[in-house]
Amino acid sequence: MLLAAQIVGTIVAVAGGFYALAVGYGLYLRNKGQKPFDAAALAADGGKYIKTDDGRVVEYFTYGSTDPDAKTVVNMHGSGPEAREQATLHAPACEGLGVRGISISLPGFAYSDIQPGRQVRDWPRDDLAPVLAKEGVDRFMITGHSQGNPHAMAAAWYFPDRCEGLGLYAPFLPIDVSKEEGVKGAIGIESLPTTETLRKWYMGWYFAVMHLSVVTLAPWLPLRAIVRAGRRVREDPALVRHFGDSFVRGTVRGSIGNAWESALDVCYEWGFDPRLIETRNVVVWHAADDTVCPAEIGRWLAAMLQAKEGVKVNFRDDDVGFGHVTYSRGEFAEPEGSMVKALLDGRA
Repeated sequence: MLLAAQIVGTIVAVAGGFYALAVGYGLYLRNKGQKPFDAAALAADGGKYIKTDDGRVVEYFTYGSTDPDAKTVVNMHGSGPEAREQATLHAPACEGLGVRGISISLPGFAYSDIQPGRQVRDWPRDDLAPVLAKEGVDRFMITGHSQGNPHAMAAAWYFPDRCEGLGLYAPFLPIDVSKEEGVKGAIGIESLPTTETLRKWYMGWYFAVMHLSVVTLAPWLPLRAIVRAGRRVREDPALVRHFGDSFVRGTVRGSIGNAWESALDVCYEWGFDPRLIETRNVVVWHAADDTVCPAEIGRWLAAMLQAKEGVKVNFRDDDVGFGHVTYSRGEFAEPEGSMVKALLDGRA
């Protein structure tokens, strides 16, 4: 009995020591913040940047047609990757179709500054509008993949007269709409901490674990999620490398952005109702075997938007074994099979 008590006491002491170490290191990371912005390194990557009204740096990439009169599409990345990932993915389609492409890194990813506790509803005003102004863009189309979807929908909601097309690739809904409509939520919707909780001292461990996951063990650990996203993803090493390179670049200024951006209120409390979107040209592609954002979300969105008067929805729910990343490969990466082409066709 005495030996058992000593063993238990040792385990508790060791666990307590690891917890204290994780909290302390996480608080150090949180208080230190991002690494300094390196404009020369961004330029070497082929990127650009603007400074917002509140002084934040926002990086972005342009590609495709250089004709100022060409149609413009903004392509938004998901959680973990960054703007160059979307630029690489969509450049062939934009070049082949004569479309100007723009991709913007969300706060905290790659060279974009963090914005803890932000609301998705403010992103079109705070980040998108300055980029469009600098590039001389008035009317635009916009697509999103995964976490990029809330921002694409926010842009369509915020700029109803300027958004000519909305492309949703593996979308999900804000927590209030999911509950009201009885639609299954995306991964983590019931378990993520809020920004307010992340500010507590005892949540230092969260920042330590995030750093371990997306920096120390990158790209191996983040790539496990991509590989598990579809039963055939391993068969496409180029696709795996594509996301692996982006995961590494996404943390070039550290892991702090991933932590703040994973907060429940940032991911799932958008501050606007996507049911109020007025865009009439919509594409919803959501693979039937998506395990990250359940396919019923895409089906519900497509039906809801199609029911609006005058709205044309291009919907597909393929099951080719690539799950959450289905529309990043094969025919969908070619100009004629791309979401950009579907949006152009919807305008006609």
